[in-house]
Amino acid sequence: MSDPRSTRPAVRVVVAVLLIAPFVVYLAVPSYAKVEPRLAGFPFFYWWQLLWVILTAVFIGIAYRLTRRARPPRPADEEDE
Repeated sequence: MSDPRSTRPAVRVVVAVLLIAPFVVYLAVPSYAKVEPRLAGFPFFYWWQLLWVILTAVFIGIAYRLTRRARPPRPADEEDE
């Protein structure tokens, strides 16, 4: 596992924002605790949360990719050949 301090500060800031943003949205319940606008018959409250579940997975995936890119490549195991 690589040392987290080895990544560039800008990458760490982006990763932190990507991981913190969903929590901020989830905790802001009064901003989305409403019925309108509906999407396919679902009240806003439900489809907004479902949208953020999907966005959270995307954000975590991007954060993972950014942190993996900063690591040096691992040598291939000789046993696998």
